[in-house]
Amino acid sequence: MTREAAESASALAAFAAQSDITRMPAHVVRTAKACLLYAVAVGIASRAAPMATMIARALDLEYGEAGGPVTRMLDGRAVATGAGAYANAVLLHGRVQEDAHPAGHVGVVVVPAAIAMAQAQRASGPALLAALVVGYEVALRIGRDHVSDSSARGFRSTPLYGVFGAAAAAGRLAGLDDDRMADAICLAANFAGGLREFVTAGTDEFPLHAGMAARNGIHAVQCALTGVHAARSTIGGDAGFMRAFGEPGKAYSSRLADALGEQYELVRTTYKPYPACQFNRSVIRGMLALRASHAAPLRGITIGLHPFEADFVGMRHTGPFVSFPQTFMSAPFCAALAWVDGAVTYRAMHDFDREPVVRLAARVRVVADASIPRYRPRLTIETEDGRTLEWAEDQGEERYAMTWDAAVDMTRIFCSEAGVVPQDTDALIEATLRLDQNTDCNDFLSALHRAHARACA
Repeated sequence: MTREAAESASALAAFAAQSDITRMPAHVVRTAKACLLYAVAVGIASRAAPMATMIARALDLEYGEAGGPVTRMLDGRAVATGAGAYANAVLLHGRVQEDAHPAGHVGVVVVPAAIAMAQAQRASGPALLAALVVGYEVALRIGRDHVSDSSARGFRSTPLYGVFGAAAAAGRLAGLDDDRMADAICLAANFAGGLREFVTAGTDEFPLHAGMAARNGIHAVQCALTGVHAARSTIGGDAGFMRAFGEPGKAYSSRLADALGEQYELVRTTYKPYPACQFNRSVIRGMLALRASHAAPLRGITIGLHPFEADFVGMRHTGPFVSFPQTFMSAPFCAALAWVDGAVTYRAMHDFDREPVVRLAARVRVVADASIPRYRPRLTIETEDGRTLEWAEDQGEERYAMTWDAAVDMTRIFCSEAGVVPQDTDALIEATLRLDQNTDCNDFLSALHRAHARACA
């Protein structure tokens, strides 16, 4: 297992170090643009999330008044590379509406790490896009066959796998060769972590997971640049990352390098129409569809989910609700809010004691059903007048595929919510679309920071 693990890690490193967008399929590059645009637009709409301001202050205490090459999106301050990646990752993760994949929400780690390193290195647009592709790909390949077991043990997939993506993306922009890239990726395994207890406890530290992973990925690259070496078997070896965070005896590394550079996990990335857990996207959509055609007082709601989703931490919680993590994870709260309001907004997800929502959430039953595929909930509502109505998701995660058009549509929604004028929104969209044609990232960065400066706090 140790030899196979070392070979897989070396293959991932070579892919990350050598990949160039001129050799990538056009649809993969376009997906990378979509992920980038979507991520920064979520950040613009997340400026009101309190954790971004608190972490900015904490980082100022840690780093002092010294500036740096990276712009902090929240306030435009020039900060050190690691501090910028950390602060911007926390901002992008603040409303949990980031991109999604069965292996986690790695975009909130990879995107801020890549942007920070691109600023520090004064990288070209094509280099930034290449870094994003390899960052997502490395993170998602490490996570795709491992995530179910690590999640069952209480670990968060976003920082657990995102740190590898941050290292790969930052290493690509720093110009690491194959060996130094392998060092950075394997060092990142030592910096991985993040727990799910915040959902049960009702606390709000989850955005820090993305920030720490983004900074730790960059730190892994900086260590590799100075000559620090790491065991090539660190990820999949007998005493390595996958064994430590998973189960003994499982061959998690067997598919790491399969069709590498030919098939891309990146294209499985999806978006979230609502500020909630990805498992609740279609729960909300289904409740809105039922409400539109059968609006009536309800006696109860039954939500059938794949067992992995139904039994996931926080999914069954029916109250009391005291924090955003409890509401965005709770299928009962999301279903009740969708029915009561006919919409699910970031603001409403923070109204924890609204009597109609809380009362209906208490009458929601979540059922684990092995016959239901992942991401395809089945809803049954019972009306006060005795009717029973049903709805089932027939498409799954593919319904929310991260296409360029979807990213543009969501960007317009996010920017409008934040008070960004259409002209500035259009400029950000256009600058992202043109990144592969530019010798620098200046147009993109200028449009991004102008949108932030003009957004409502």
